Amino acid sequence: MSTIDHKATRKAIVDQAAQFIADPAGWPAAMAARALRLRMGHPPYSPTNHTLIVAQLMARFVGSGMDTETAFHAAIRAAAEEVAPRHIWVKRGYTVTAGAGLSVWSKPIPLWIDPSTGQKCTKDTPGAIQRRVFRLEQTYRAADVTNNETGETGETAFSAPELPAGEAREIFQRLADWITGQGWTVERTGRDMPEGGYTAHGTRQIVVHGGLAGWAAVETLTHEIAHALLHGADDERPYAGEHRGDMEAEAEAVAFGLLTAYDQGDLARGSARYVAEWTRNPERVATAYERSCHVLDAVAAVAAGAEGVEVARSAKAEKAATKATNKELAAALREAGLEPKGEAWARAKAGEPVEQIAADLADAA
Repeated sequence: MSTIDHKATRKAIVDQAAQFIADPAGWPAAMAARALRLRMGHPPYSPTNHTLIVAQLMARFVGSGMDTETAFHAAIRAAAEEVAPRHIWVKRGYTVTAGAGLSVWSKPIPLWIDPSTGQKCTKDTPGAIQRRVFRLEQTYRAADVTNNETGETGETAFSAPELPAGEAREIFQRLADWITGQGWTVERTGRDMPEGGYTAHGTRQIVVHGGLAGWAAVETLTHEIAHALLHGADDERPYAGEHRGDMEAEAEAVAFGLLTAYDQGDLARGSARYVAEWTRNPERVATAYERSCHVLDAVAAVAAGAEGVEVARSAKAEKAATKATNKELAAALREAGLEPKGEAWARAKAGEPVEQIAADLADAA
């Protein structure tokens, strides 16, 4: 049985969201993860270079004996660590001590060609045509360099600091162990990133900003666990547009519930602000809570130390999902010039395309 008073918790998040929408002044920051700073790393590589890094790391890991799937996941995680060119590491006081670098394309280098000769020339040459060329450069992981003074690897320097001892750290570890047991990985990164955390369904990764400590870390991990369990390939909604707002509200509703259960009022108010900023509508906040409350039940049980916890889809969540779907169908029918009732409603509920229904009923008329 759930230890969460859902009626009171839902009312609290809806009321607080409504209060923020009506008067935004004086509210705590939306989630505790904003404006974090850790050790500043090398700027992220372009998507093309990131792909090159992953491919090379994967080849290395396969060569070391990993199977293809394990090597891919390991490469994705390793590529997310601090990676920088040799001259950057040297400037920081490190020496490359392990293996070969990873090849990446340089920034574009301007080059001018004389069209009459096809040879390089200066930019002032009459008729000179500008071209852009690239060259291969080497970059190195933090694990491949050593500090000249301490002898520690860069991996140590760029790791997340340990969470402070206390109840929040214990709960963070329980939640991390629980979701890891379901095939996910949880990492607190020491590399600066704009988000407080993120969930990657393709590689089943959860990453939490290493600058978060205490209940702020628990909040973000809970939010990402909710994303992992509620969204992804099984969710028909795209993670974009208005749907993303609902998904963010659903994930943060779980965090709000857990924070409220442990009397973390200020952080919970930040959570309410977060869902309000994404939805701008108290009714949508209530629906988001209903759609996610079964995950909150499971997370609360794990936080309390229960063993063998499984997520059970609740009747409330099913009802909320149906209500949201019906609302979307009704809106689509009205946009097509049909009222959501009678034959039009029945056919839409049966899964027929709204365009076809509108065409058929127009012909019949």
